[in-house]
Amino acid sequence: MPIDISNIPMIDTHEHLVDESFRVSRENDILSMFLRHYITTDLANAGLSNGKIQELRDPGRPLEKRWVYLEPFWRKVTHTAYARALTIAMRDLYDIPCLDQETIAEAGRRVTDASQPGLYRKVFHKAGIESAVVHDLDSLYDENKTWNTPLPRPSDPPGLFMKVIKGSDLLHIRSQTAFFDTVTRLSESPVHSLQDYLDLVDSVFTRSPAAAAVKIGHAYSRTLASTRPTFHEAEQAFNQLIFSAQPEELASGAAVRPLEDYLWHYIIQQATLHNLPIQIHTGLLEGSYNNLDNANPRHLIPLLMEYKEARFVLFHGGYPWTRDFIALGKMFPNVWLDMCWMWVISPRAGRGMLHEMIETLPQNKVTAFGGDYIFVEGTYGHSVLARQNITRVLEEKVTEGWFSEDEACQYAQAVMYDNARQLYVKQV
Repeated sequence: MPIDISNIPMIDTHEHLVDESFRVSRENDILSMFLRHYITTDLANAGLSNGKIQELRDPGRPLEKRWVYLEPFWRKVTHTAYARALTIAMRDLYDIPCLDQETIAEAGRRVTDASQPGLYRKVFHKAGIESAVVHDLDSLYDENKTWNTPLPRPSDPPGLFMKVIKGSDLLHIRSQTAFFDTVTRLSESPVHSLQDYLDLVDSVFTRSPAAAAVKIGHAYSRTLASTRPTFHEAEQAFNQLIFSAQPEELASGAAVRPLEDYLWHYIIQQATLHNLPIQIHTGLLEGSYNNLDNANPRHLIPLLMEYKEARFVLFHGGYPWTRDFIALGKMFPNVWLDMCWMWVISPRAGRGMLHEMIETLPQNKVTAFGGDYIFVEGTYGHSVLARQNITRVLEEKVTEGWFSEDEACQYAQAVMYDNARQLYVKQV
């Protein structure tokens, strides 16, 4: 039985889109964009070296010559969901049916020509996306920065994005140098003690009244598991790191763990105080050669047990721990489950998840789409895959007799729009 959800708007729960002003002025070469995110992992797995990927991103080199080298690897990954999202975007946005030696020059011209003010609104409108929750990545704006600013940037374009507080940058103190740089950018007052730093964390929340959420992505650098250190234990670790003559050795070792864990708890407490949902990266880690075990969502159980008043939004389907992920949503009233990134990881896995979440969870606890891209073409292609696969699941549920057609459309309205609005849009 055909189900039509094409007119249901979406609130996109997670993006890394660069500011439109940056896109139209600096980031408009097709390979510079496409080879910076997701598909690059597939290409690396197909045998393309990181050094060569860097060369292929260089807009100073002729596009056609770069493509000649890339194309054999592109053919090897063309059936992955990462590639499928880009193919859909090129077809629908630029009338390019596929990327190959015959089309790459014209594709490059059309992408560059489209990089004008108003691009994001145009693409969002075509995708049926009303607005997006965005986690800024400062290093994309300034290549000299290898860390981010916790405070949300103003929305660019205005009104289209809701920004998050970058909690990972408050709890993960990468080095003594990075710490003092962060403090300098956030405060005119020096930080001499852990209590000074906690006061600074407080001020980040106070200065971010428009923030939609707090985002935690520290599974890329450490485990989601945490201890419950005392203030004294955290203070000792803080002093050892900040005042040590050899701080770089401490920053990557167990000595700093009590500090990070204490800050993790403190940020959860601040988010709860300010009524902000806490978005947490779980599951698959973008890129190559990382410790996937760090991101197992089951590591979060002690925190979920402790902070019953918090609103935890677990990301990415917890893939490949999708059933553990769903079980956490089933067991914990303070947990919401988000399918951002899932439809380009594996549409089939996403469909299986959505079937099971329909059968196990209240419909208000699921958000079904977040593009999770740094360029808007990826967001668009991902949104098409999401609508196609959500539709397919709903049609199967109607055929099974689980839903009526009206109930299926009402469920789509909830998981594509209403639930995200309830979580992230400030209620007047």
